[in-house]
Amino acid sequence: MPLHGYTRMFEQMLNHPNIKVMLNTDYREIIDMIPFRYMIYTGPIDEFFGYCYGKLPYRSLQFVHETHDTPVYQDTPVINYPNDYAYTRVTEFKYLTGQKHAKTSVVYEYPQAEGDPYYPVPRPENARLYEQYKALAEATPNVSFVGRLATYKYYNMDQVVAQALKTYRTLIERQTLTVDSVTLLEVPIGGKTQLNGATALS
Repeated sequence: MPLHGYTRMFEQMLNHPNIKVMLNTDYREIIDMIPFRYMIYTGPIDEFFGYCYGKLPYRSLQFVHETHDTPVYQDTPVINYPNDYAYTRVTEFKYLTGQKHAKTSVVYEYPQAEGDPYYPVPRPENARLYEQYKALAEATPNVSFVGRLATYKYYNMDQVVAQALKTYRTLIERQTLTVDSVTLLEVPIGGKTQLNGATALS
C-alpha cells in the first residue's frame, strides 16, 4: 500500500497544470481533436483494434458491501475463498486504514462472466488470440500498450506501477517523448466508463 493510500497517490500524480482529466469521454470520439505525438494506451487491447480478431475473455467481479455491528468482523484484512463459497474474497477495510469504530465494513467479491474486465482468463486459446493483437500493437507506431488490459496479463498494483515507470524510462531514454502536456481520457467498458483509456503525450 502507498503510504497515504491510492487515492492520495493518484491525486498527487494528477495535480499538475499540464495534465487535463476528461471524464465521461471516449477517446475515440475526440482523438482527432487532441494533437499528440505519442499515446500510452491502457484500455483493452482488443477494443483498441475494434475486436478484429474477436473479444478477449475476462473474468469480472461483483462487489457486495456490508456493514456489521461489531468492531472486527474477521481476523485479517483479506481472506480468500477459492473453492468453498460463491464469493472468492472478503476484505475488511479497517485493517488497511487504521480506523477505530464500533462498526466495521466488509466487501464480498463474487466472480462474474460479464461486466467490467478485471482478470485475463489464462487459457491457451486466449493466449493465442492475444498474440495476434500483440503483433498488431507492435506494428502500431507511436503507441505503447501498458497495464493489465492492454497487455492481457494479470498484475498486482505494485507490478503495474513498476511497468508504467519502466515504460516511461524507456521512452525518455529513446527520446520518444517530452512531456509537455498530458490528457487522460476515459474509455467506456461494459456500459460504464473508467479512467484507464489513453494518455496522449505531446
